[in-house]
Amino acid sequence: MSKIYLSKESALLVIDVQDKLLPAMPEEDRALCLKATNTLLALAHELGTRIVYTEQYPKGLGPTEPGLLEALKSSAAIRVEKMTFDACLAPEFHTQLIELPHQIVVCGMEAHICVLATVRALIERRHQVIVPFDAVVSRRPAYRDNGLEQMRVAGATITNHESLVFDALRSAEHPAFKRFSKMIR
Repeated sequence: MSKIYLSKESALLVIDVQDKLLPAMPEEDRALCLKATNTLLALAHELGTRIVYTEQYPKGLGPTEPGLLEALKSSAAIRVEKMTFDACLAPEFHTQLIELPHQIVVCGMEAHICVLATVRALIERRHQVIVPFDAVVSRRPAYRDNGLEQMRVAGATITNHESLVFDALRSAEHPAFKRFSKMIR
């Protein structure tokens, strides 16, 4: 397998981390998902990684969580509104997909619905997909775990956000090492 870290040659896809859906997630899992996603977003911004985020039916589920949304906007992330569970079926996402690199790191919610459907579709389209298990969440931990197992069986690499950070930085001599070390503690 080739490298499994964020770089200019990869993309970060954040799926449906929306305000009205977040309270349905277990508090500890929700907090970890937000922390991991924010860390990966900061890393992607630092490295010049292409960033795309989706919002599932925002009229009903609201916008992306405010702190994350601010970081996404400051990173010039591309927003895709969708009604389909599989983001690849959304016409606006399909336009972005054509330009996305081969390697895509996927995070968001819910792991067993929209994340799973999108990951399978990306793999079917021959993308190398990496899913940090601590940056995805579902209403029930067993559903998240089941979704992650299905993604693994489909061919996704399951990892964690800390591994992605240190793989990308490569060395404690990286200029951003201290900043990211503090972020993951």
